[in-house]
Amino acid sequence: MIFLGRLLLGVSILAGSAACAVADDELLKTQPFPAEPAPAPTPRPTLPPAAKKTPPVAPSPGADAGQKGPPGLMGLPWPSTQEEVSKTLNNLYAYLATEGDHRQAGEISGVIERLWRLQGGDTVNLLIDRGDLFSAQNQNEKALPFLDAAVELEPQNAEAWSHRAYIEYRMNNYAAALGDLRRAVAIEPNDFRALDGMAKILLQMGEKKAALEVYNQLLKVHPNIEGGEKARDELKKDVEGQGI
Repeated sequence: MIFLGRLLLGVSILAGSAACAVADDELLKTQPFPAEPAPAPTPRPTLPPAAKKTPPVAPSPGADAGQKGPPGLMGLPWPSTQEEVSKTLNNLYAYLATEGDHRQAGEISGVIERLWRLQGGDTVNLLIDRGDLFSAQNQNEKALPFLDAAVELEPQNAEAWSHRAYIEYRMNNYAAALGDLRRAVAIEPNDFRALDGMAKILLQMGEKKAALEVYNQLLKVHPNIEGGEKARDELKKDVEGQGI
């Protein structure tokens, strides 16, 4: 607990200094690693070019035609409260499970992942980001304490469990990673990233029958997930050949 307190104190200092640089736009808050700012344009003695026209996105059935947002939002408004986040996610899960277009499904899943981050507090999201940053630098031993603190601070945050599982997986601790992914799915049964990770880990552990069951569950949630159907079909042939 002392270590957690010190870690959270350090994170709160980082959060205070970072808060001044964070845009008010909720969409930007969901990006864990903002892109590098573009260089300032060189002044030219000419009129600015006309803005490119973006084709309008057709609203989904039941959505207000005046609503605008990312294509994956399916015409729904961007949520501004936790209650709205939950309602929007439930609607998008239904779209994702029935969407027949691969590209559109990818856009829906992208918005869902951004909304997952809105369910966590600022401190937990910062802990996750710091852990992911160390992991991206192959410093998983330094990354793990940040994710330990995240799951301790918000044990009902599926993203915290899922991100810690990824770091544990990279450290070849498959049993711990699998346990954390199961916790994530118990909290959010539609967490397709956690389900995908579970299936792959089970397959690496030689648990083919269990992996097949998870793939079947995954494809009910996200039928268009990259490589999911092919992996399920190949595994199904292998498992059925064993005479289960």
